[in-house]
Amino acid sequence: MDYILHIFIMIAIYAILGLSFNLILGYTGLISMCHATFFAIGAYTSALLGVHFGTNFLLGIVAGMIVTGVISLLVAIPAIRVRDEYLIVTTLALLMIVYTVLMNWIDLTRGAAGLSGIPRPSLLGYQISTPAAFVPLMFGFTVIVFLICWRIVHSPFGRVLRAIREDEVATESLGKNVRAFKIWIFVTGGALAAIAGSLFAHYMTYISPANFTINDTILIFAVVIIGGVANSWGPVVGAVILVSVMEALRFMEISPLIVGFTRQIAYGAVLIAFMCFRPQGFVGEFAARPRREEEKPEPLPNEDGLKPASKEVGGKVPGLFQEKARPDSPENILRLNGVSKNFGGLKAVNHCTMDLLEGEIVGLIGPNGAGKTTLFNVITGFYSPDAGSVDFSGKDISGLPAYRITHLGIARSFQNLRLFHNMTVLDNVLVARPRQTGENLIWAFLRFGQVSREERENREKARGYLKFVGLDDKADELAGNLSFAEQKLLSLARLLATEARLILLDEPASGLDPMVMENLFPLVKDLVKYGKTICIVEHNMEVIKAMVDEIVFLNEGKVLAKGTPEKIMNTPELAEIYFGG
Repeated sequence: MDYILHIFIMIAIYAILGLSFNLILGYTGLISMCHATFFAIGAYTSALLGVHFGTNFLLGIVAGMIVTGVISLLVAIPAIRVRDEYLIVTTLALLMIVYTVLMNWIDLTRGAAGLSGIPRPSLLGYQISTPAAFVPLMFGFTVIVFLICWRIVHSPFGRVLRAIREDEVATESLGKNVRAFKIWIFVTGGALAAIAGSLFAHYMTYISPANFTINDTILIFAVVIIGGVANSWGPVVGAVILVSVMEALRFMEISPLIVGFTRQIAYGAVLIAFMCFRPQGFVGEFAARPRREEEKPEPLPNEDGLKPASKEVGGKVPGLFQEKARPDSPENILRLNGVSKNFGGLKAVNHCTMDLLEGEIVGLIGPNGAGKTTLFNVITGFYSPDAGSVDFSGKDISGLPAYRITHLGIARSFQNLRLFHNMTVLDNVLVARPRQTGENLIWAFLRFGQVSREERENREKARGYLKFVGLDDKADELAGNLSFAEQKLLSLARLLATEARLILLDEPASGLDPMVMENLFPLVKDLVKYGKTICIVEHNMEVIKAMVDEIVFLNEGKVLAKGTPEKIMNTPELAEIYFGG
């Protein structure tokens, strides 16, 4: 009976490890090779405090979480600052360093001989010493970790994590500090893994470096992948499967010399089988989504399956926008002062100077390679200008990171849309909402009421933006399931959700048929009534004539001309540059 209870205890420990690693790998898409190291740090911290100072195991768990959190923070800051590939290398290096320290700092860790005599935990004066007494303790902590992870992933913070996994550039363009979110979740995942380490140490009463090798990291990987990534129940299911496989091997008549290799082969075989026949894991990411009843399709006016989205649609959303009269003397909302951006010997933007007035719709045109998209990237902070400055509402924003520029009131679309395809249409819009209290990990727990109230308000507004573009009936669909025309409209709704004053649209009409464009134009033009200023990069001259007040002609990174569509299009020299003859 004690052996069966032991299996349940090990399932609980690996469930905690899987849950914590799922935050890093499943929801954020970061690949860390040192989760077993966090497991080890928590175990040794709590064990050493218990052996040398008789510290209560609860204080040992807290100490293990703090030490692990500090170390993971020191690792994450330089690694995540560069690229995710460096995180793999850095975490693998950390695994090797910590293992070497545990093996060679004999005065502290007793090296390969291991640390023995770890005291059993006591709680409220009750000594926990038998497997039967450990089971409720282990499962109690598993439930606590599960609830913590559940709260994280079902909060606005967790929604941003999924957006980062889908597309980091798009997430930052919506005003989210991607680097900070990655560091927070990496530290949190490491601290939660330390809980499993502390419990393991006090349960086994003996630990050694052999318990925390790269094989254990691979096992934790397998727990998450086999159970199912980005699903709270996945790691629990994965722990049940993998621990059962581990224990089943004990009953096979295998030589002790090769039992370790046999286990690795078994893990690999199970992992390969799942990757081949069920890559989403036993419990897929969308397993918890309720099935929607089949609805009869409504008649659609065009082959793209796009319902009409017109002024009438926008007018049915009371309180979503406030109409603003266009000022008689509009202020200069954006000014580029001699902006240049070079890539080696290529001058993509060459001493560009231009102004945008509040309430205008300006078309930015020019031949391919003229520097239009590069200029958008400079304005929105994805590139820093090599010379000159960018002023927004009188403030120099040159060199600010993209997320801060979005906070100030500039948002942009992309040629390839960059939607979050594995998130719902509603979540695509929700993640763009600014100033969400629940995006702060601490406030997500401590200000539960405020976060819930804001979430209801943001959902109402997000549905309003979807209704404005005619996609309110698609709110619960995955964005990847929409037609291309509908994805264009979703991209516009997501931009509006940022509440930016200046909206930069990069080829909004590309790939759309004329009927769809007729639905799109009124929506964009209506935005001026609500205090928006719009700059459009577009090659379709019919779109430019129908939508813009003024054209800025760009060539080789320089502004050659500025004027009304009629003036620019009737200039032979510009037509020759644009059309090549």
